[in-house]
Amino acid sequence: MTDQKLWNELREGKHSALEKIYRTYFSDLFNYGKKFASDEATVEDCIQELFVELWKNRVRLSETDAIKPYLFVSLKRKLFRVVKKNRTSTDTELEETHFDAELSIDQLLINAEIDKEQKENLNAAFEQLSDRQKEILYLKYYSNMDYKSISETMDMNYQSARNLVARAIQKLSKNFKLSILLFFYMLFY
Repeated sequence: MTDQKLWNELREGKHSALEKIYRTYFSDLFNYGKKFASDEATVEDCIQELFVELWKNRVRLSETDAIKPYLFVSLKRKLFRVVKKNRTSTDTELEETHFDAELSIDQLLINAEIDKEQKENLNAAFEQLSDRQKEILYLKYYSNMDYKSISETMDMNYQSARNLVARAIQKLSKNFKLSILLFFYMLFY
């Protein structure tokens, strides 16, 4: 079933559509939300509230043919509002531009043997990326979003999203050994 059809079923009041959207995207939403708020309970609460609001406001929802970016943007906004209002949380320094991500070597380089020095070099190179570069690489390679969805999620135009990914990879290449970077490219292109 296409995202557009599933979304329209939700808008028509079919509870099964809400359940399918929830089951399909909860894990991705949770992982994405943890990049902005370290308190898992807060992230879960925001996801729950997001789905309650979707159901309550289903007749007023605009059409979409890409559910994931819509949910990511909505969750991100909700998290910022909750954390900002709730300054007693552990995320007192949260800024809208902050994106906390760590590069998981095990996921990126499955079954590849990399010595400790190479892992440290890649992590050091990744840490030199800006928060937006980390976020866009997360969306592109961990969440498997296409550039159209990324541009909607990050509120930028399509070409800017492509350029930001290219600049992030270029920055990694300057700070990391060529052989591992080529392997990284081969994994995702």
